[in-house]
Amino acid sequence: MTAGNPTIYKGSSVGQELHHDNCMACGALNNYSFHIPSTFNADKGEVEFTYQLRREHEGAPGYSHGGALAMILDECQGVLCHHLGHFVMTDGLSIKYFKATPLYKDLRVTAWLTSARSKRLYTKARIALGDEVLVEAKTKWYIIPERLLERRFGGSTMDNRLKQFIDSNRMRAKEIRRRLRAEKLLHAP
Repeated sequence: MTAGNPTIYKGSSVGQELHHDNCMACGALNNYSFHIPSTFNADKGEVEFTYQLRREHEGAPGYSHGGALAMILDECQGVLCHHLGHFVMTDGLSIKYFKATPLYKDLRVTAWLTSARSKRLYTKARIALGDEVLVEAKTKWYIIPERLLERRFGGSTMDNRLKQFIDSNRMRAKEIRRRLRAEKLLHAP
């Protein structure tokens, strides 16, 4: 890094770069996958994307099944943690359903980090239609030590794909945190 010019870390930009091709939430080769993009916005340090629920996600006629919404919220928050350089596993997921979520509408999905501890991350996410929040979730994540991942997945495709991005994601996350703290200080009253 040179003075005045921060290093740009490529890192991952969508969840499909981090998960295996058979993932139920985002897998490219899974015919039943939701194909959730979980696009990372490095300027904000958040995951954000537009998503349309379809007939196969239906609960009540014309509306999404709550389980489909839970999968989207779990996926976008988990992938956010990966985009920020952490291997994680859901520890607890709390969802608040405010209003029925319609099918075939452009829904805005957003996920952001709220807190980090030594072995835990905490995130929030929401699904909105225009300015109206339909569903919100809070999630607690267990940070999986890399030695456990290597023992479990050692040399598999998933491990290689994650390793390709994780170091770059960690460095990018440090720069994002630094930048956001500086912006907050500049905008503080």
